Amino acid sequence: MNLFSLNSPFARGINKLVMMLYVGILWFLCSLPILTMGAATAALYEVLLQAVKDQEGYIARRFFQAFRGNLKQGLQLGIPLVLAQIVFAFDFFYYSLFWGEGYQVQTIVFAVLSLLVLALFPFVFAAMAKFGNTASGHFRMAVTIMVRCPGWTVAVLAIQALTVFLIWFFVYFPALFIMGISGYLEAVIIDHVFQGLIDRGVIGVAEG
Repeated sequence: MNLFSLNSPFARGINKLVMMLYVGILWFLCSLPILTMGAATAALYEVLLQAVKDQEGYIARRFFQAFRGNLKQGLQLGIPLVLAQIVFAFDFFYYSLFWGEGYQVQTIVFAVLSLLVLALFPFVFAAMAKFGNTASGHFRMAVTIMVRCPGWTVAVLAIQALTVFLIWFFVYFPALFIMGISGYLEAVIIDHVFQGLIDRGVIGVAEG
């Protein structure tokens, strides 16, 4: 097969990469108000969960349809999760400055809480993207998945942590592009987890 033909693995790989970069830019633009980050993240995962199955279709149209459809629940869950992450991360860095002065427990507690929220974020909004449920139902489903699948949760958390590190290290510039790439890697894992739990009857099959 010609390496540069439209159906070659190379061409499909390049198309997939361009799709990731494109949806990452859409996520970045729709997350700029911060308050809308939840809805933008749900839209991101809706596109990427379909992309895992090679069913992404018209990316911008699907993204903005998902953004509008998940806006209310995205605000309900996104705002408290973002605020929690900011508070826990701030407290972690604050107490870590005084590690040698009796604040080891506080440092560890806020580090664990920050990591838990970081791991929870993709599961909550991927569940919102795939399943019809209430905001509290999406939250409970995400917690259930994390408890039942600790190994996959650690894998998703590792991707999340690496993403945060790269954004922090490069002064936020990669946020324009990296969320599409890291989100796709997470979507591969989350789609596998969802399918396994559906097959076992742990969660329903109705999609949002």
